[in-house]
Amino acid sequence: MAETDGEKQSKQARADSVERMLKDEPPPKEPTTNDPAPNPAEDAADDVGESVTRRGEDIVKDDGKEPGRKDTGTEGAGRPTGTSTPRDQTGVNPQESEK
Repeated sequence: MAETDGEKQSKQARADSVERMLKDEPPPKEPTTNDPAPNPAEDAADDVGESVTRRGEDIVKDDGKEPGRKDTGTEGAGRPTGTSTPRDQTGVNPQESEK
């Protein structure tokens, strides 16, 4: 199967890049434009606005932990650890099983 022009160009670009690396030459400069940096506020659609929902961190601060979850400390690089009960998994307060 014959190579397409795009495949040939891609192979040549990779070969040129390897040659520059072996010769310790810097990569070619990308062309730049004089366009100003984009302003996200100007580019946003009219119906996009500030979020009105609460963040998870704020909910925990205001309402406390969810029922069925318990912190157990930290591990390794200070990452929080915890456990969950059947209440956390089902959303209801199940009966404890007798064993």
